[in-house]
Amino acid sequence: MQQTQKGLTHMENLFSHAGFSTPPDADTAGPLREVVLRSSPVPGQRTSPTDRASMRRQWQLVLAGALASGEEQLVISTSDLARQEDVDTETVTQTVRFGDEVGLFRRVGRGKFAVTEAGWAIAQRWQEDQTYARLLLQGLFRPHWSVPVADTALRPGPLLMEELGRRLLADLPGKPRRGLYLVDWLALALLVHRDQQGMVWPTPALSAAAGSQVAALPAAAHAAEPEQSSGQELDALMGWTNQELDELAPERFCAFLDNLTQLVKSLPA
Repeated sequence: MQQTQKGLTHMENLFSHAGFSTPPDADTAGPLREVVLRSSPVPGQRTSPTDRASMRRQWQLVLAGALASGEEQLVISTSDLARQEDVDTETVTQTVRFGDEVGLFRRVGRGKFAVTEAGWAIAQRWQEDQTYARLLLQGLFRPHWSVPVADTALRPGPLLMEELGRRLLADLPGKPRRGLYLVDWLALALLVHRDQQGMVWPTPALSAAAGSQVAALPAAAHAAEPEQSSGQELDALMGWTNQELDELAPERFCAFLDNLTQLVKSLPA
């Protein structure tokens, strides 16, 4: 229990802010990042985060489950974890199901699961360096189905969190807040950034991850995608055209400049 509490010490500090900061350089993740990339799941099924617990609580359950399973990847019962964390079993089950899709856990029969090598690496790193851990989570999230969906939605410009959540949830069942929590997961993985006005912006890692998925498609699939003209590429900044920027209200333009400043500061020297 002490080890679990150590892993959760800085949770309040992270989730008390509307947005997440972008790390200085994704390449600093080192050898552990390769462990995560090797463990990334094969895309296929589509689930969304549970709507029975906040994002903060979901992440607490993920860390608690990972630490309980441990380096030996012991098989854990969802009901045991639910009792330990004082939540109902269905909340743990749905959290584990999404964690399995992402690659943090592997389900072992009905009501049982174990942490993956990547999930264990992230849980361990979280106790020492949360930004490092989020980079590892980003590597795990890169093949997730939500990445190209978010990239397509944000390509024309930033969206309100509620709207992006709606587009992510699309035809999946569940309450709308499942889509909001999926935005939270993408923010935790440093794939999107939320500003103080509730607008969601793509980070450079989002388009890179989405592009790597497109690159892996057959040639016929590439041919079906419309090409962007060079003029469009030159006349856009963080997804906004010059005309769109000129038409922004002053407070929205200030928010844009704040996000642009944060992005520039995050880039390697």
